[in-house]
Amino acid sequence: MRSTDEVLRAQARALIRVLVHYKVDRVCGRDPTSLCGVLETFGTAGGTASDLQTIGRKYANVAAAAYCVGVKHRAPNAALYLALVSFTGPTPEYRFLQPSRWIALTLAFLDKKPVPDPGLQGEVFERLEAAFDAEIIIDSASSELK
Repeated sequence: MRSTDEVLRAQARALIRVLVHYKVDRVCGRDPTSLCGVLETFGTAGGTASDLQTIGRKYANVAAAAYCVGVKHRAPNAALYLALVSFTGPTPEYRFLQPSRWIALTLAFLDKKPVPDPGLQGEVFERLEAAFDAEIIIDSASSELK
């Protein structure tokens, strides 16, 4: 049985995998956002649930600004920050729900649309779930090799 921390790290890796798939991990420029980098490190290092919540608190002010200013101006990077920060929330059973909404909005803003196409959030959510399943399988295979 997997610990909560192992599941959280697998979910973080799945989130990063989906951001890379949609090519939104570098929406702010050539390099991933600092929060994206922190979550990637969390997913590959030995982070814990409390570390994830600390990450969320550290970036809460940036997320508030992104929500108040960035979304109003349809900024893709603002929606991406909100996707990443919403992932750090304390509700594990819905860990991918809010990020899927914000990722869909990021994609809409990149396409200069005010709202995502119908079904895009569902597609993103399904991709997040599939990436998580793949990460769990990878974890299981590496555990068996040890």
